[in-house]
Formats: sequence, C-alpha cells, structure tokens
Amino acid sequence: MPVSVLWTSAIAPLRKRERPRPKAPPPGTPSAGAQTFRPPLPGGGGGAPPADSAVGGGENAAADGTPAVTLEQFGPARQMAGAYSVKAYDSSVIRQPASGQVDLSYFSDAAFLGDSLTVGFSDYKINLGGALICGYTGVGPDAIVNRSAVKSSVRGEEVALDVLAAAQPKKLYILLGTNTLTTVGAADRFLAYYGQMLDVLRQTLGEDCVIYVESIPPVRPEAAAEKPGLASDIIRSVNEQLALLAADKGCVYLDLWETLADGEGNLKEVLAAPDGVHFSAGNGYGAWVTYLRNHAKYSADNAWTPGSAYAG
Repeated sequence: MPVSVLWTSAIAPLRKRERPRPKAPPPGTPSAGAQTFRPPLPGGGGGAPPADSAVGGGENAAADGTPAVTLEQFGPARQMAGAYSVKAYDSSVIRQPASGQVDLSYFSDAAFLGDSLTVGFSDYKINLGGALICGYTGVGPDAIVNRSAVKSSVRGEEVALDVLAAAQPKKLYILLGTNTLTTVGAADRFLAYYGQMLDVLRQTLGEDCVIYVESIPPVRPEAAAEKPGLASDIIRSVNEQLALLAADKGCVYLDLWETLADGEGNLKEVLAAPDGVHFSAGNGYGAWVTYLRNHAKYSADNAWTPGSAYAG
C-alpha cells in the first residue's frame, strides 16, 4: 500500500474528534457571557434617562428593551441651574464662632488696644482677669503705625507699640475705628492704616500671639445723624473689609454686631451710654465681655468656665 494512503488512514479518526469552531459574531454584538450594565437612574428609576448618558434601542438595548448605559458615558448627574447656591466668603463665614466659655483668667496674658471704648475697661474697673489695657481716647490705627505719643488714663503718656513690645502679650484684642470714621469718605485711609498696623503688631509680638480684630460697633440712630460716617450701612461695609483683612493677616475676626446690634443695625438701646456711641457701664460692657469669653479661639489649654462646652 502506498505511504500516502497509510498516512491518510491514520489521521482520519483524529479529524472526526475535532469540534467545529463557532463563527465569530458580527461587530457590535455582545458575547453570550456578557451582561448588559444598567445603573439605576438618579431618584429611583422613573422617567427617561438623560440624553447624554444612555443610548436607547438598537444594538445596545438589553433583552427586556431597557436602554444600556456605556461606561464612557456613565457619571454624576448634571446640576441644574438654580439647584445649588454658593456661599460668599464674607464676615459671616470668617467670624469666630462661639466655642464654649473661657474663665476670666484667660485674659491674664492678654492686652486690649483701642480708643475710648477700651478706656472704659479702666474707667469702669471692668474685671478682665488682669489684662493689660492700652486704651487711648481719640486714636486710630495711624497713631499706632506712626508711633505717636498717646495718653493712657492709667500710665500717662506713652507709645503704644513700646508698651506692647515690653509686655509681649499672648493675645491682643483690637477695637479701633469709631473715632476715625466719623466723617464720610474716611474708610479707605482707615483700612490702609489698619492693614499696616496689623503687620507692625505681628512683627512686634511674633507669630505665637493670637490677634483678635473686633468689628466696629454700631451706634444709636441719633449719633449716626450727627456723625454720618458712623451710619449703619457704612460701618457694615467697613467691617466686611476688616473681616477679609483679618483673614488675610492670620488674625481672628470677632463680629461684635452679633451681640450689640438690634434688628435695624443700631446699637441696642439697653447697651448704650447717653451719647449713643459708648457702652453703658453695666449692660454694655457686660455684653461685650461675655461675647469675648464665648468666642475665644479654641485651644485645649484654655481656662474654661466650669459647665461650659469644653470644660473638663
């Protein structure tokens, strides 16, 4: 028998055992083992899917007719106009929130720098735990920057920066502006000097000193009528700039209007002295000190009033 006949006879049984190969599916047809990916629609599945996130019908439809979603098109639902709001970065965001109440001893290593409102701490003998009072009638931030001689009701004539440099307080509370803003148009100059003052104070007291920038308080309507620069809308505008300045300079902003202002943006009558600008010795200064105690920058080392939020 020829060799070729023997070879053909030998491999014939092997060919019979080969399984036929399946034909390749046409392009675009899902394989038998693949599952169609159908994520739930936002809100629970009712209604038609967004036009840009699903392909309906045709070769991409599932067996039950539900449109399939391709992975390339699947993603978060689009926000519709008016469905969200953006919070402005203003004093309401920057201001220090209430955070427990500190004991008066918290102010033992603090200093208060300001005008005649700050002088009242000394004149009325307000208890501030031994804090250093640097109050000077009629001054503004320009007097601090220019190292002007100022008069303390307790120590006499001095340069405020020299007193603070010698004391090196761990906290500094600043309240300035009521004397400077009595006339319309004074705000720009005031803010320029205020920024310079914060820089000089930071250089003098170092990075470890917590500097509190207090908002300019409101006044009574009759006082604003005599001093139009202290009108409620003007002070509000300046305070917004002070808040931004404080944030930019690494200071803590205290919004005294939270406790001192009434619904119309005026100094509450019960807190006002007869002139409508200064605070009454009892209610006015009491409200101010209470606000300061409730809005100290948090630290585990703070001396907390027993029973307050963070007291041990």
